[in-house]
Amino acid sequence: MYNQFFGLQTTPFGITPDTSFFYSGGEREALVSAIVYGICHGDGLVKVVGEVGSGKTMLSRMLARELPDHINLVFLLNPSLRADDLIFAIGHELGLQFGSTCSKSYALQEVQNKLLAMHGTQQRVVVFIDEAQRMPLETLEELRLLSNLETETDKLLQIVLFGQPELDEHLSHTSVRQIKERIIHSFYLQPFSRAEVGEYLSFRLHKAGYNGPPIFSASVLKLLTRYSSGLPRKLSILADKSLLAAFAAQSKTVKACHVRLAAKDMCQARSPITRYLMAAIFTLLLVLVFYHFAKPDSAENISPPLTRAKPVDSQQIALDDTVILAGGASNDQMVLDASRLDLSKQVVMSEARTGGPIPAPMLEALISKTQGWITVPNGSIYTIQILSADPGDDVFLERFFRQIAEHIGLAELYVHTVVVDGKVTLSITLGGFSNLAEASAYLHSLPAFIQRYQPFVNNLASFNRLD
Repeated sequence: MYNQFFGLQTTPFGITPDTSFFYSGGEREALVSAIVYGICHGDGLVKVVGEVGSGKTMLSRMLARELPDHINLVFLLNPSLRADDLIFAIGHELGLQFGSTCSKSYALQEVQNKLLAMHGTQQRVVVFIDEAQRMPLETLEELRLLSNLETETDKLLQIVLFGQPELDEHLSHTSVRQIKERIIHSFYLQPFSRAEVGEYLSFRLHKAGYNGPPIFSASVLKLLTRYSSGLPRKLSILADKSLLAAFAAQSKTVKACHVRLAAKDMCQARSPITRYLMAAIFTLLLVLVFYHFAKPDSAENISPPLTRAKPVDSQQIALDDTVILAGGASNDQMVLDASRLDLSKQVVMSEARTGGPIPAPMLEALISKTQGWITVPNGSIYTIQILSADPGDDVFLERFFRQIAEHIGLAELYVHTVVVDGKVTLSITLGGFSNLAEASAYLHSLPAFIQRYQPFVNNLASFNRLD
């Protein structure tokens, strides 16, 4: 929602473990190198411990990227497996098939044969177990038995345990003391310091395309460190919500009040009822503040309620071989001539099938239609802004317009030319609405291929100010 406002090319603080956003500070890069070294030298069991949200999953994704090609990874994402099921799960990940009547001893022999065959071709296998603190004690003991699979010189199977601090408590149990003794390396993911918090936020902002002055001041970084406890996941969520609050207030910098609002929305209050109220208040404040900055300059510009775009006038705008009739539409709706609607879609889809370009006049016609639409008296106020595009990016525009034509049609598509800092940009929007509620409802109904661009409600008046 706030990407364009802050000059970002993508969302900087997503919590999905995207390795292109891996922050090497906070000893993360050193940990990756140390674990890779331990795995490559066959050093038995490795344990990685960190608090919830400390970056264990991101670390495992980085390890998968950094390990040599001859090392094959097996990810066990269900740590609650029973001891008898563990060998079957590993065998399945290695591509083995077991019948319903297959015994555990037979499965173990099959896994050993598979590992020996891979070892003969210089291939090695490493098992990554996430959320290892949830493993039953019997399953942990089974890991010890699996670690016995070896040749005279090499381990056939290496194991890396990723878990929360409770894993250490788990391993202190007398029944699994033998596997604890086989852990050669223990690594701990420490929370970020205040300096590292600033570096982390700056790194991710610049990775997302930001090139402006600092958004987070020293006092704000102090607050973010305190509220997040220096944990990357919580920090990312806080930063994202803080940017959203700043965007709603039309502020180019994040202030302490934005961070506090974001922290409240993260439901840090103890009572469940209070958490619910805080979340509701946060949402309401964002809507009210956004509406304050998006409202028209005068009440005279407010049109009667409608669910689609208002007509431009009774003129015809050429669209390659087709014609958009911009007037005389029923229900005051901008529509394509019924006799030419299928032809318009047919032109676009035939180009899509042949891989040819979308005709340039189509873009020109959409821009002309839009310019007429936003200057009509009593025109709609709100529209759904999908994205901003470079007018020279022909490949992207061709693909995007083909998708729109196939799934929605072009009748409600508008292309605004705006100039920001001397650069011409195409702002692509859908529909026109007289109130924020209708626009929001339409926004949530859009198909998934549009939702991935993170569309948001915008005010038509903003395009007039930018042109």
